[in-house]
Amino acid sequence: MSSVHSLPAKGPLNAAASKVVPYTPAVPRTRLLVIACGVKIHFPWALACERSAAAAATVRKALAGLPIDVVALPEPFEDPVALVAALDSELAKGIAGIVFFHAAFTAGEIGSHFGRWLIDHPVPVLSWSHPDPASERNTANSFCCQNFILGMWSRLGVRYAWMHAPIDDSAVPELETFARTSRTRERLRHARILHVGGSRVSAFYDGEADELALMRRFGVRFDRIDIETAFQFSKKRFTDSQVAGIREALKSSPQCSLVDLPDSQIDQTYRFGLAMLEMAREGGYAAATFKSWPDLFDCYGCAIDGAVSLCNDIGFTVAEEGEMPGALTSLILNLLSEGSAVATLQDLSTANTTRNSIGLWHCGAAPLRWLRRGTTFAARRHSILENGDPTTAVGLMLEFLLALGPVTVARYQSPDSARCIAFEGEIIDSPMPFRGTWGEMIANRGNDAAAIASAILGGGLDHHWSLGFGHWGAALRQLNHWLGVSDIPMPAAGGTLHGVGPVSH
Repeated sequence: MSSVHSLPAKGPLNAAASKVVPYTPAVPRTRLLVIACGVKIHFPWALACERSAAAAATVRKALAGLPIDVVALPEPFEDPVALVAALDSELAKGIAGIVFFHAAFTAGEIGSHFGRWLIDHPVPVLSWSHPDPASERNTANSFCCQNFILGMWSRLGVRYAWMHAPIDDSAVPELETFARTSRTRERLRHARILHVGGSRVSAFYDGEADELALMRRFGVRFDRIDIETAFQFSKKRFTDSQVAGIREALKSSPQCSLVDLPDSQIDQTYRFGLAMLEMAREGGYAAATFKSWPDLFDCYGCAIDGAVSLCNDIGFTVAEEGEMPGALTSLILNLLSEGSAVATLQDLSTANTTRNSIGLWHCGAAPLRWLRRGTTFAARRHSILENGDPTTAVGLMLEFLLALGPVTVARYQSPDSARCIAFEGEIIDSPMPFRGTWGEMIANRGNDAAAIASAILGGGLDHHWSLGFGHWGAALRQLNHWLGVSDIPMPAAGGTLHGVGPVSH
């Protein structure tokens, strides 16, 4: 089986669900400002303007595939008063991020005035200097200008990113990362997350969040409702035949190899999924979490996992088990990737230093877009409940092997999400060791399996993890810089699977 470069754009049930709830993920456009600096009296102004225009064109090329409007001001600034006036004018229209291009050396007041403005308006800013070509005279002194300006910003306490790169395609990866992180920060600022169930799963203390801390740092807020409210909402909005249509799409899918639970449990699960989708569509929610158990098992005769899978397939971020930090982490991965990460909650279930691998497993809530190419999925009761009593176990669980390819695993740590840990790898072909959803990740991106296990167990970190398709570690680290989130360091590679804790980070 081969790795894939991206997951499918839709899951096998999307068409059936969209007939009932025409949910479309919101993709608002954001604005990115490109400004430059220089000094006419000392460096060739026409050349500074030419380089500034070329830099703006490079930014536009880099971001052509993203929903971002690039606004480039016409020529470099040498007057700090004019610069601040222009920044104020553009801020009123909305600025997610600023690329500050050092076309040529500039007056110190440009740096100090701009830095002071950034204290009042902490917009992410990328400082970009370019190499000076060899010539009789230095025509820009761009790198020195960057050094000069960033020294001021450091003393002012301004957060920034920087790069020294030619005005060509070599700058594109860093420009794209900056655009994604500044856009994600902007979209988080007023995001709302629905919490169905309103409380944590029994003793899952690390699934709760300090809501005011998250509101202050990220801008997100949680709206809580109880499970019965969601159930009654669904009963009023959706007929039995509408729900049955999704169930029949599941059972008739050529990718479904087994259905081993009653129709009533499938229907009950999908009722909750439709409720979350409709509430998201009407209320503008960016994500949701659902208190899965014991309430659904005991009172509603179903499990939420199939509904979580459906919502994530359609593009609405949902985390199971009342996971507030998990919903936030998955939302961030989906925002950074413009939805292509298709983030899903997992446990880390194995650590194998011989294979240098980490096992990613959960009960059955992964989106079907994650289905490994050339394999099938099973619709079943909850395997962990069957461990206790197969006759009373409920579903809907979707069990399958996860897609092969590049992945990122991340977690903003409870309760305040002020710390984050992320690591990357590749899911490789391996058999399912037990029922559920499963992927074996080779730790081949700078950290080995022992280091990952040591960071998690030695640090006493949270036990749920958001898995996203693709490598998003660099973008997460830059986003955390804008948000003031501390990245938890990894120990050196080559360790063993034992140690002490907690290790302070």
